Amino acid sequence: MQLRRIMSSGTWVPQIDGLRFVAIVSVLLFHIAGQMAERTGHPVAIQPRYGLLTLLIGNCDRGVLLFFVISGTILARPFLRQHRLGGKRVAIGAYYLRRVTRLEPPYILCLLLCTLAFWAFGVPLRTLLPHLAASMVYLHCLIYRTMSTINFVTWSLEIEIQFYILAPLLGMIYLLGNSILRRSLLLTLILAGGAFSLYANGHEATIWHWTILGYLHYFLAGFLVADFVECQQPQPCSNAWWDVVSLLGWPIVFLLPRTVATLAWLPILVLPLYIAAFYGPVSNWFFRRPFVALGGGMCYSFYLMHMLIISVVFKGTRHLVVFNDFLLNYLVQIATLGVAIALLGTLYYVLIERPCMDPQWPQRLWRRIRRSSDAQIAA
Repeated sequence: MQLRRIMSSGTWVPQIDGLRFVAIVSVLLFHIAGQMAERTGHPVAIQPRYGLLTLLIGNCDRGVLLFFVISGTILARPFLRQHRLGGKRVAIGAYYLRRVTRLEPPYILCLLLCTLAFWAFGVPLRTLLPHLAASMVYLHCLIYRTMSTINFVTWSLEIEIQFYILAPLLGMIYLLGNSILRRSLLLTLILAGGAFSLYANGHEATIWHWTILGYLHYFLAGFLVADFVECQQPQPCSNAWWDVVSLLGWPIVFLLPRTVATLAWLPILVLPLYIAAFYGPVSNWFFRRPFVALGGGMCYSFYLMHMLIISVVFKGTRHLVVFNDFLLNYLVQIATLGVAIALLGTLYYVLIERPCMDPQWPQRLWRRIRRSSDAQIAA
């Protein structure tokens, strides 16, 4: 079903899913390396010849920021179509309900599974439940000023939910009919957001570090990507120079020094890379590959579940860290943990997330419950 959707879709879905693939793979590479560094039980030597590689791996957590731009691109589209392209009006109530029915069941179940895992390994429920409650309502970071102790990767989802709430308001920027003025305003807001994040992310004790205001410029970069791409249809301006942008830009994203300034201005670099995914002939071909787009299409399940899977499976695979070569040890962990994440993440997607992609699933579930109830009463 997912593969047919990718193969039969138009311009948007495969490229977006392909970009998601890059983001989720980078996050997985970062956290697998983190397990090797923290939970092996003995030091893992890193040879000097792998200095550039370890710099790249150490910056792979930027995949989370890539997700922010992707979210901005996706949620900008319906508002752009409504205000600029004569598309269907976005029903705000339905928009918010769809966010709930699509995202909440996999999210809540993941938190429950993580809580059960902690409890099974001896953490008292009285310790876990307050953090579980705060995480379920996307307020853990704001209440505790730290990542969720249930599933720490959900800090980014708490930022995302703030964006989902604000997206209809932000979408009103597309009411500006002059494309130069509209895009200039978006670019100005992105630059202003970067300047603000220099403060917000430079002072970790401040509350802004845990709100969308510290990352709004990433989402607005997605708005600008949507503006460029959607308003070029149906004549995309394919050009090989966009592939040069991809070839040079993607390594730079992960090799720039780990500074507050880098995180502040990174959306300016990511912006042309995302456009290149649509308009570079080779880039377009890569991001539309079924395997790439299929993996990206399941990224929400992978993102939710990967730390639980890694934490459990690494209890066994850590014994495989026995070589005197960092890269060889790392590749073994990628192979073993990667297979576990792929298999269990795909299972979670098929059983939990994909059914929630049907907008009508709550009504169908309710009708099924009603029929079952009526049958019991009749019996």
